[in-house]
Amino acid sequence: MSHPLPAMRKITDDLSACAQLTQDDIKALSEQGVKTLICNRPDDEEPEQPSSASLKAYAEELGLQWFYLPVISGQVEDGQGDEFGQILAQAKTPIVAFCRSGARCGMLWALSQRKQQDPKALVDQLKVSGYDMPDFFARLMS
Repeated sequence: MSHPLPAMRKITDDLSACAQLTQDDIKALSEQGVKTLICNRPDDEEPEQPSSASLKAYAEELGLQWFYLPVISGQVEDGQGDEFGQILAQAKTPIVAFCRSGARCGMLWALSQRKQQDPKALVDQLKVSGYDMPDFFARLMS
């Protein structure tokens, strides 16, 4: 029986986002052909959360690329979006980014694209991907 993964939000053909991953999730994603993981969740955000170091070690054992860009919930900065874009530029695809819910990952992707794409197109893409973040959408449009 296959391991049930957290719900995936497909942002682009090469990037999906989801909630916190476990080692079992990472193994299942590896078996599905995912090549890169981006952890956007700081360690110790809540009790029982697996450490990024333990997940990184396991992911790399399975041959996955691992990037750690911790972002505090509610405090996503434009510069972190730029860093996310730099990660995307060097990451092997397909990519899965994760945090507590997947919301920070969507925000970081949109911020990483804001210089190349129309803000309304970014908002529309996030909505299609299942995001409902009116405050962030207003920030992108301003």
